[in-house]
Amino acid sequence: MVGFIDLVKVLFRNYYRSIDLSEVSDLQGREFGFQFFDKEGMVRHMGFKNEEELKHFLISNTPSHIYYSTAIYKDPTNQDMDAKGWLGADLVFDIDGDHLPTQSCQGVELMTLECLSDAAEEVNKLLDSLIEDFGFSDSSIKIFFSGHRGFHVHIESSEVRGLSDEERREIVDYLLLRGFDIEHLIRGNVVLIDMKLRGIGGRLASVIHETDSGLLDSITSRSGRGRVSKYLVRKLSSFNSVISERLSTHIDEVVTMDVHRLIRMPNSLHGKTGLRVVKLTPSDLERGVEYVIDKAIQFRKGSLTLRLIKKLPVRRVLGEDVVGDEGSIIKVPTYIGIYLVMTNWGELVD
Repeated sequence: MVGFIDLVKVLFRNYYRSIDLSEVSDLQGREFGFQFFDKEGMVRHMGFKNEEELKHFLISNTPSHIYYSTAIYKDPTNQDMDAKGWLGADLVFDIDGDHLPTQSCQGVELMTLECLSDAAEEVNKLLDSLIEDFGFSDSSIKIFFSGHRGFHVHIESSEVRGLSDEERREIVDYLLLRGFDIEHLIRGNVVLIDMKLRGIGGRLASVIHETDSGLLDSITSRSGRGRVSKYLVRKLSSFNSVISERLSTHIDEVVTMDVHRLIRMPNSLHGKTGLRVVKLTPSDLERGVEYVIDKAIQFRKGSLTLRLIKKLPVRRVLGEDVVGDEGSIIKVPTYIGIYLVMTNWGELVD
């Protein structure tokens, strides 16, 4: 394993020689944290004056994982959190495939394209809410593949940086549809449920239409013409659980509420997979997760020979067919070899 780690460190170091740090906004005001291949725990409360200083550190020390604060501070290197001088924090969302309740993600041991696709669908739901319901512009939202099983979504505008943890909790509650009741969208003879509407009202209408199109027709035909009957309101209320299941967005709520959070730095390498934390566009997501993985792969040259420690639970690894039982000797592209060894599915054969 020592020889393998040395190889990975060389590959990581070479990558960091030309890393693009342009996505790290307000670099001087952010706290950085690092994990290393040959040390336990995290080294944090570090700061850098500019890109050149950060890049020099990465080349000289070659971390396995790189994190930065979602917050901006006056003194990011101060180890006393209260003395850092909090100036605000980005609004950040974390969607992790292995936390999703879908069939493809339940009990997943190795990242699969199917589970990652489910995570990408959650990102699309989140984007719909942020744009249609909260009014954020496309250009204010940054999407990143996390380098492993999910995605991060960042909003860095001044209008969100001053939000308190309680205000962020309200956003989380809305996205999770916590305490949602469909009756809130009915006020006398006004019904805010219609497929022509943008936002939650339009999404609700689509779900109801799939299940009971006649009910939706009855509701929309009454809007503006007279009070909706109690019978129709009760029938609509029976959809509350279905609505919550279909339309809630499965985000890690702690990440969004924590105004001192460290999160993976854009364009850094994930030390467990060797994949890049790559920026994506909505159209990238539409092209599918194999395209996303392809954008994140760095180490395409060469191959590695591995002995499988245990039988692989999936046939495709990072979009490529990999077949083998416990003890099998296999030859795979370098990027797949790094992923299998670092996730303890294989060991390098000398």
